[in-house]
Amino acid sequence: MQPSSSPSRLVVDPLLARRLELAQAAQNRGATPPSGVLEVAGGLALFNGPDSPLTQALALGLEGPVSVEDLDRVESHLGQGGGVLQIDLLPFAHHTLAQGLAQRGYQVGEFQQVLVRELPGSPTPPTVAEVRPLRPGEAEVFSRTVAQGFLGREEVSDAEASLMLGTASMSGTTCFLALVDGEPAGGGTVALHDGVATLSGTGVRERFRGRGLQQELIAARLAWALRQGCTLAASSTLPASASQRNMERMGFFIAYPKVVMMRQRS
Repeated sequence: MQPSSSPSRLVVDPLLARRLELAQAAQNRGATPPSGVLEVAGGLALFNGPDSPLTQALALGLEGPVSVEDLDRVESHLGQGGGVLQIDLLPFAHHTLAQGLAQRGYQVGEFQQVLVRELPGSPTPPTVAEVRPLRPGEAEVFSRTVAQGFLGREEVSDAEASLMLGTASMSGTTCFLALVDGEPAGGGTVALHDGVATLSGTGVRERFRGRGLQQELIAARLAWALRQGCTLAASSTLPASASQRNMERMGFFIAYPKVVMMRQRS
């Protein structure tokens, strides 16, 4: 899809933020067993094991105050088996969430930029790669390829190569593979919820970088999401990262920052 050259018509407000955050939460919920899902304080607390990056609370406080009891429930749910408690804090969240986290000793773990753009757009054909949804039997290839991209090296352990394996079977998520001359070069995912396409899990192997593959992966997923009836696309990146720059080249703009607050479970 061609980048948008005109300013976005979107109004960035708590309603949009809640829509985008719940879309991300819905994607993560697809990988979470029913017993690991807690609906609380207008958002979700998801438990996928004490060491899982998907064990986190999202979209809390976007509909109103977050009580002491709410945070007690979140911590009890996320802290099963110990590990690090992780709660996303948005600028639109009710002030009681930030106050409650400060009182409990949470610290900033990571800053993220949430980017968004409207759909539709004009599809552009691939130039150097074939980019398409996974075919049967390609889950392991996808997982290894994305791991090589994330880690920036060709040699990855079996454990590292399997980190994205479960994503290929997540409900509501579609994985895309980029191939150059038939060789897997990169991959990424897209999840659909409430008309929002959430793009994540994008990785390009180091020796294939600098060819525009990440932008092609973005374009292919946007075109696919548009065919599914989506009207918005969103993604989260680290500030000032190459991923942020590629998203902005493809018509995304920064809607709001997000702080991942963390505390070691005692």
